[in-house]
Amino acid sequence: AGAKADARSALRESVSYFEQALIALGHLPESREMHEQAIDLHLNLRTSLGSLGEEERILEHLHAAEALANALRDERRLARVSVYIARELSVQGEYEQAVTSCERAIGMARTLGDYGLEAAATLRLGSAYYCLGDYPKAVEALGRNLVPLDNPVVRERFGGTGLPFAFSRRLLALSLAERGEFIEAVARCTEAIQIAEAVGHPYSVTVTYRGMGHLHLRRGDLHQATLKLEHALEVCQGVDSPPLFHGVRSALGYAYALSGRSAEAIPLVEEAVNRPVISASNEGQSLRTVWLSEAYLLAGREADARAAAQRALGLARQHKERGHEAYTLLLLGEIAAREDLLDIGKAENHYRQALALAEELGMRPLVAHCHVGLGKLYRRTGKREQAKEHLTLATSMMREMEMGLWLERAEAELKELA
Repeated sequence: AGAKADARSALRESVSYFEQALIALGHLPESREMHEQAIDLHLNLRTSLGSLGEEERILEHLHAAEALANALRDERRLARVSVYIARELSVQGEYEQAVTSCERAIGMARTLGDYGLEAAATLRLGSAYYCLGDYPKAVEALGRNLVPLDNPVVRERFGGTGLPFAFSRRLLALSLAERGEFIEAVARCTEAIQIAEAVGHPYSVTVTYRGMGHLHLRRGDLHQATLKLEHALEVCQGVDSPPLFHGVRSALGYAYALSGRSAEAIPLVEEAVNRPVISASNEGQSLRTVWLSEAYLLAGREADARAAAQRALGLARQHKERGHEAYTLLLLGEIAAREDLLDIGKAENHYRQALALAEELGMRPLVAHCHVGLGKLYRRTGKREQAKEHLTLATSMMREMEMGLWLERAEAELKELA
């Protein structure tokens, strides 16, 4: 009953059934089989509780499963626990430790010949590298999970919250998008959606549509981004997952903000940042805070934007999320450039820091945005030749990457300069 509820993303119902099963199991005579079932039930509960965002209870069940698996010397179940511990490390923002835990789990899975476990660990490894801003390593790791769509294995969950082969394609798409490889990114995320919809797993469908909306935001197609995120929110209504629900609302709010719909945008992104069930997780919190800051800026609330951006920068640096740090530095440049008493050096410094970090990480779309920011700043201060140089470079890069609205806006800046 718990497994059936979990399959349709009725997660509170699945938790109730799994807990009842665990209680019933306690009335049976002790045996190896009984302890194995107990481990599996603790791990089932971890999966459902993970979607609900109940991190303290997750750790209780993981520690219980780990103790039982150690007592049984059950290497296969210990390897599964290692993958789940890696997920908890990521939630806490400890991505480098998550990488170590994943690599250990991958080694154990290969020794055991457990392909499903290896795929789940590889997904989590790619996720940790993505959060660290190491996009080449994320692409390499996630590329290992590019199993052909006609292979039945892509429809398996292997005990995870979602479909690992769909989620791997989604994260691969987001990593490619940060590098400006949008055509392949859209193709991979489309495949992720196809897998999730073929299985009919609402949680996975929501996550993959949210991923597609996110990469359309990066590319500058606000119409498609909004459509995909609104569909994700619609599907998510049937999923018992507050973190996922508010994560989708945050991305949708950001899309609304970029589209000039500030009144609708700000409540969505504020709630996603401030709600306890979301703010308890460090994974992605810096990016959600960047989106809130930009929504404030676009609404003319510069002081609120500055405060939120400073919080985002602190979070990104604390957890070594270097890609998110680069986005925050760019935003701080934008905020400084809009101040009535313009401090040219301060704005330029933020733009230059963002540019250097984006170039180091290979984030070509962000590099182009930094050049736009510098071009606008130099135009405002009368440095026409420098403005033209940066805007020309930005439009060239954006045209090559087919960056939609961002290209249109950069071209308008260059035209106004002429």
